[in-house]
Amino acid sequence: MGRVLILGGGRQGGFIAEKLKNLGHEVVVWDLRKEVEKKLRERGVSFERKNLLLVKNPKEELSPYQLVVDALPGEVGFKALERLVELGKKVVSISFGKEDYLLLQKKAEDTGAVVVPDAGIAPGLTNLLAGFAFYKMGRAESLKIWVGGIPRDPLPPFHHNLTWSVEDLLEEYTRPARVKEYGILKSLIPLNHIKDELDFPVKPLASFPTDGLRSLLYTLAIPNMEERTLRYKEHLRAMKTLHSLGFLDDALSLSFANFSVPVKTLTGRVLEEKFSSFPAEDLLVGRVEVVGDRKYIFDFFAEYDYERGITAMARGTGTVVVCFAEELLKGPVGKGGIYPPEVFGKRPEMVARVLRALAEVGVKVSSR
Repeated sequence: MGRVLILGGGRQGGFIAEKLKNLGHEVVVWDLRKEVEKKLRERGVSFERKNLLLVKNPKEELSPYQLVVDALPGEVGFKALERLVELGKKVVSISFGKEDYLLLQKKAEDTGAVVVPDAGIAPGLTNLLAGFAFYKMGRAESLKIWVGGIPRDPLPPFHHNLTWSVEDLLEEYTRPARVKEYGILKSLIPLNHIKDELDFPVKPLASFPTDGLRSLLYTLAIPNMEERTLRYKEHLRAMKTLHSLGFLDDALSLSFANFSVPVKTLTGRVLEEKFSSFPAEDLLVGRVEVVGDRKYIFDFFAEYDYERGITAMARGTGTVVVCFAEELLKGPVGKGGIYPPEVFGKRPEMVARVLRALAEVGVKVSSR
């Protein structure tokens, strides 16, 4: 059994901490929020009010831990990951930062750090399944990914709820989405490319391109790739209105006396307050389609856990993270470096282990 540090104790980090603890690992969570501390201590999870970016001697503070799970929001996650790589740590990360973590490859090789980034559902499970199909065929012409974490009962005016950080949610609508068309890398403005989606068990859904391919754009030689996020149609209409009015603009700020606040930050706080009043009951729905000499299609679906009060998104994301965490704790997966989830698709036993673990927590993955 290992000693594991979790950075961030929110819905995802809290589930991961409790799951690893129940598997017999010694777990400590670092977070600054009092409400997070209260919730985790009630569940018997060790907690320390610390921030990795503020501790004075990170090498000494991190020395007791064999593995670190980075469950921080994307806006600070990459800075934390840089520090962990510099210290040569084993890391599993679900932080959705806009920075390219593959740029840390040389530093990880030098320090011996072993990092599995983007180890959640999408990116994460989707990468693993895409890698599995690609390596089985040896080549492929196209990869399409659809994924959505959506409310079971959408309520106006936003027809959405919040199952992860509001900062990362807004990034989906504003960060240019990188796709590949005939081998050419392109960037799309997400909300300018909304499509109706009729072939999913939840309706009425629509999708828009998001920047979730990330490492897949460089690790798998597939000429056509796209990831699309699923949402209720009414929600996308609301977000497109906010976007057109400038409420999601990174460059706009409001000035108050001696300080200014970015409009997007203010929007995030308002939405977070609004979403917090909505029921947490959610659905997780998605698909990975890889086409080459044959076609691989993987569908996944999960519902809110009413018995334990755990979101489908937290269970799915946390379970994938735990599988990668235990893999790194068992021993070296290779020399120091960055190991995106798709590279584990070469190992059918790892894919099978993740799918079994997901089935145990009610995340159904089927193939056809």
